[in-house]
Parts: sequence; C-alpha cells; structure tokens
Amino acid sequence: MNVKTQEIVGHGQGDIIKIAALSGAAFVFSAGYAGGCPSMLNTALAAVYPEYAAAVFLSSVVYYIFVGGFASGVIQLLGIMTVAVLSTAFFRGSKKDSPLLTSALTIMVLLLFSIAVSAVTYSAPETVIGRGIASLIAGGFVYAYKSLQLENRMTHMIPIGGVNGVMTAVVYTAAVSSLASVSLGVLNLGRTVGCAVLLCIARRYRMTGGAGVGALTAFAVFIGASPLAGNTLLLATSGLICGAFAELGVLAVALSFISVCAVGLATIGSGADGWHMFFDVMVGSLAFAAVPQGLMRRAMSLLFGGVSASDNVGRATASRLGFVSASLGEIRSQLALVTAAMDRKASERKLSETVFDNMCRSCELRCICHKDPVRSSQHFNELEQIAMQFNGVSDSDVKSSFRDCRFPELIADSFNYAYKNYLDSRAARLHITELRTLISEQLCSMEEILSDLSGRIGRIRSVDRELSERVGGYLSRTGYRNARASVYLDDAGFRHVEIFISGEYISDRMELSLAVSDIVDCMFDLPVISKADKLTRILLTEQPLYELSLGSFCASSTDNGYSGDTFDTVALSSCESCALLSDGMGTGKRAKLDSMFAVSLASKLLSSGVSMRSSLRLINTVLKVKGWEESFATLDMLRFDLCAGTAELLKAGAAPTYLYRDGVLKPFGGQAFPAGILDHCSPDEFMIKLYDGDVLLMISDGVSDEKVRAAFSELGEGRPDPKAFAQTLGELAMQTEIKAHRDDITIAVFAVNYRVNKQKSDI
Repeated sequence: MNVKTQEIVGHGQGDIIKIAALSGAAFVFSAGYAGGCPSMLNTALAAVYPEYAAAVFLSSVVYYIFVGGFASGVIQLLGIMTVAVLSTAFFRGSKKDSPLLTSALTIMVLLLFSIAVSAVTYSAPETVIGRGIASLIAGGFVYAYKSLQLENRMTHMIPIGGVNGVMTAVVYTAAVSSLASVSLGVLNLGRTVGCAVLLCIARRYRMTGGAGVGALTAFAVFIGASPLAGNTLLLATSGLICGAFAELGVLAVALSFISVCAVGLATIGSGADGWHMFFDVMVGSLAFAAVPQGLMRRAMSLLFGGVSASDNVGRATASRLGFVSASLGEIRSQLALVTAAMDRKASERKLSETVFDNMCRSCELRCICHKDPVRSSQHFNELEQIAMQFNGVSDSDVKSSFRDCRFPELIADSFNYAYKNYLDSRAARLHITELRTLISEQLCSMEEILSDLSGRIGRIRSVDRELSERVGGYLSRTGYRNARASVYLDDAGFRHVEIFISGEYISDRMELSLAVSDIVDCMFDLPVISKADKLTRILLTEQPLYELSLGSFCASSTDNGYSGDTFDTVALSSCESCALLSDGMGTGKRAKLDSMFAVSLASKLLSSGVSMRSSLRLINTVLKVKGWEESFATLDMLRFDLCAGTAELLKAGAAPTYLYRDGVLKPFGGQAFPAGILDHCSPDEFMIKLYDGDVLLMISDGVSDEKVRAAFSELGEGRPDPKAFAQTLGELAMQTEIKAHRDDITIAVFAVNYRVNKQKSDI
C-alpha cells in the first residue's frame, strides 16, 4: 500500500470515529433538558458539523421515536435539517462561516420553530420561556465551540486563558447542563463527567482550578437539574482541597476528592440524593484514574500549553529585550546629534592666520611688510597654497612674496610647523569621526540583534511546563543532570524542544529524537546540535511540511585550486536552514580568505539566532576594520523555513538568485554593494512563498545569465535533479568561458518538495 492509500484509509477511520462520537453525543443531548425544556444541543452539533448532520439527525430520531417521544423533538429535528441545509448552502467554506453568523443562524432557526410550535399547540408560558432559554444556550454553545475550533485550526491547540477560557467555560457549562438531566439508574451523567473533569483540572491548576470547575459544574447542574444543585455545590470545596494534593499523583488527588465529598455529604445530611452524588463522585474518580497518562498529557498539552509561568516569563523577556533595543536606538540618535554639533563647531583655522598671529603681529617692521593689507593677504594665501600643494614652503618662497621681510627663515618654519599641526589635527579628527561611526554602527548592530531575539521569543506562542520537566527528567536519567529543556509551540502551530547542557552531548541523536517524540507525543526530526564555549544547544523541531534536495558545483578560475568563492549550509533546525555564498575580492588565496571569513562569521551569527540583516551589518563592520588593506566580499544568504514554506533572500553585491517554477525563470537581486566597502551596507532583500516543485539557484558571478537561461531552457517544464543540473550548468559555464577571463564558479541548486506523509490536521 502506498502513502496516498494509507492516508485515505487514515482519513476514513477518522471519519468513522467522528461520526460515532457525534452520533453518541446527539443521542445523549436529545435526552437532556435545559431550562425545564428538552435540550437543543443536538441542533447545535449539526450547526457546528453540517457535513455530519445526517448522523446527528438519525441518532436524534432514534431517541425521540424509541425513548423520549417524537413530539418532544419536533423543534430539534426541524432545526437540524434547516441549519444543516442553510450552513452547507450559504456558509460552508466561505468567509461567512464565522462563529457569530453560525450562532445567530442557529438561534433564529430554533426561536422561529419554537414560536411556530407554541402557536400551533397550546404551551404553558413557562414552556415557551424554557424553549427560548434552550435556544439561547444552543446558540451560545455554537459560538463558543466554533471559536475554539477556529483557534485549534490556526494553532493546533486550545490554550485556556483570556477569551478562550470564557469560551471553554461556555461549552463546558452547556454540555454538563444537558447531561445533568440524564440519569442512568443511580448515576447522574452530568455530575459524573463534572467530577472527572474537575480532577483533571485540579491536577494541573491545583486548588484554583479545582474550585473553579467545581463552581461551574454546580451552575451547570442548576440549569439542567436544579433540585440536584444544592449537593453539587460541594464540588467547589472538594476541588479546592484536592488540588493541594496534586503533587502527590493521580491516586492522591482522587482519594482526597472522594474523602472530602464523603465527609461533606455526611455533615450536611444530604438525603437520598447524597448517596447518588457519592456514587457519581466514585465513578468520576475511577474514570479519572483509568485514563491513560499518555492521553492525559496530550489533552493537557492541547488545552493548557499557553498558560504556564514560563509563558509569562517569555513574554516579559521579549518585552524587555525590545525595550533595551529601543534604548540603544535612542543612545545612537543622541550620539549622532552630538557628532553633528561637534563637527559644526570644529571649524579649521587658516595657516596664514596662524603664522600672522605668531610672527607678524608682534614684529616691529610689520608696517613695512604689511603696508598694503590686501596685497599682504594675497601673498599669505599664495604661501598657504604652496604649503598645501608641496607639503611646506621654503625661504625663497617667502622672499618672493615679502621682499622686505627680515626673517624669511622664521616665517617658513612657522608655515611648516603650522602645516604639520594642521595635518595632525585633521588626522585626529578623522580618526575620532571613524571611531564615532564605528560606535554608532555597533550600537545599531546591538539594537538589531536584541530586536531579533525579542522577535524570536515573541513568536513562542506557548510553553508546556509539564512536558519540559519530563524531557529534562529523561536527560537527567541518561546522565545529563544539568540539562534544561523547554517544550514550546510557535506562532505557526509547530512544536519545538530546546535543550541546553553543559559540556558535550555524546549520546545517540536518533535515540534522543525517538524518546522526546514519545514524551511529547509528536514526531520530531533529528536534533540540530550547536556549541558555544562549554555550552551545548540541542534543538528538535516537529517534522516540517517541506524538504530540500541540494546539488552543488565549485571550480577555480586558475590551476592552483584556490577558489575565491566559499559556499556553506547551516542547519538552524529541521525547519530552518540557511545557504551562504561569498565571493572574495579578486581570485586566489586572498579572495578565499575574505570569503571564508565572511561565511564563517555569518554561520556563527545565524546559529546564535541573529537575523540575516544584523549578521550582514556586523560582517560589514568587521571587514572594514580587519586591516589597512582594502578587504571586501560579496555575501549571498538564503534562509528556508520549511514549516511555513517560505524563503528569504539577502544579497550584498552577489550575483542574482533564480527561482524556477512551472517552466518560468525569475531572477532576484544583483544591485547592492559588497560588504566591507561602505560604512552602511544596504542589501537587496526578498521574500518568496515556496511551492512543491520549486527550484532555487544560487550562483557566483562566474556564471553568466545567458548560461543559466540556456541550461534551464533545455529542461522545458520538467523538474531537474539538483545534483545533475548543478554539474551540467557548471560544465557549461567552464567550457564556454574563455579561460583567461574566467572567474571562480560556484553553483548551488535547491529543489523544494512537499512531504506528502506530513499533513497537519485541522480538527
């Protein structure tokens, strides 16, 4: 059986399970009451899942015909058919398929049929009011459930917090209120479910969660079966107390809950219903204890991934990094203002003015040499020009301008001394200006790096503390006792595990990936391991939607084997990877040194979480101050996000990058200056959305545009093999170029493929 067949079978099994679950829920809801009237939550199920309305309708018909009486379900059955038809015809798959519109449709349909049935048959006023209340409860259930469903589609989790917490409470209250009116012998279904849910929440949220769910359960029971609400209020107190035993495990939570309920029922003398409630508590506790821990962890991760203390710390850290980044930006702006003000004040004094003040102003014969001030000023300006042009003046230059001067040697020495001071002062000012520019550039780089880190932390949607502790515990058991692990969900809905250990990780990477996948209940790719000093970072990422195939070719322009091009790939995670290509100035060893330096520094910065733009800014600064000799290199960076299906390009003096899609070739970039020439390097930047079958081509300037287009034209609309195509294009560029004018050649071909066996469900 191939992969596609397996997927069809998997989807078929999923549909069967969903149909069975919805049919059972519709049957139970048909037996429930809300506001003293039959529950209408089965109609709400048809509004939420119109594609399964037939199963909901048939299950409800079975109940009303064989158990509850057909007359009691006329409104609900008519509502199921009408809502399903209208939703499928007008809302399904369109922008109108929103929680608010679907909820409004459900309420309007149910109220319309309630009024019609009340008008045709005699109904007591309390019955009419009860039908209205049941319609509103069904509409509220639809709005809350579809809101949570939409959240789950986008993030693959339903974090209970803020608005989501309110929506979850509405769904829980509506469901339990309907179940509370259903009794199976001595067992009340609503209270039993409420007890099991209470214990789950109490184990996660301790006392606060247990008390809150207990109060919600009592309120829901009051709506569905008000005579039972008095005893049910005891659940709030029991949930508060049993939450204190959450650290001791499942058994301790269940036993403490049962004990508190038993003592409370015995104390208040609850009558016959007290025994029924105690039976509900026992069954609910047993159900809680019987749930497999793997299923429990999966449900907890789905519901509570975004409401841990570490999540709040992450948000605060992101905000603080952003604040520090903004502060550095203000300091840089103030430094620029001070520099501009100092440059305006530092007006250079003329050499002639300095010499006149030092020598001529106090001379007794000044009236002879300077009897004509205009001619005297012209002569001094001529001497100053001579000094600037020939790096000094001589005695004869002074005598030719001032024939009556008695001290031409002193005037010449004064000019030369003033000119030397002028050169020293100018060099000092240039040096200070360069230092200010360098400091400003470094502040700007720090500002961008902090902003990058803030953005990365801000993209963490939620952190699962329990799973993080379990992964850390596994590493401790395998010998890494100082390991710190974090399991989090990003804003695209993909799970990541980040681990930091002191020293080196020497265990098997495959074993780690399988163990963490089992703990988190999610399939991870092999970990990406990076080191900095004595600290090791291990990053595991959920298997991405796309995968890459790489083919490369490299050739030197000379016979000595030294190519001035350097190409490298950096795996940041299984979702993120970067390709780096640099072409050094000229050819040979010197060009190779510059390009290797640029690629090596970029690799380290990108692996540390620095963005491509910030990395380029730092590399540009380092190349400018690397030595007195001119040193620059092109830099071509291509970042793939295989989870989101995007590619980012950043090009500084690099040759164009080509996108080949459906037989069409499109170039990107090729206009910006290389790094290391200007104080500020402004790169070309592009963002590309990736699709299955795309091909991206990175080249150095040794490969001409004509050769690229000629190689792709031979493919037609076919999909090239990356390795074979890189070799073919490289040989074509070498054969057709004149060897005397041939440059170093580097080619990297990336083929993008969609992983058909990796599809995220949109429950």
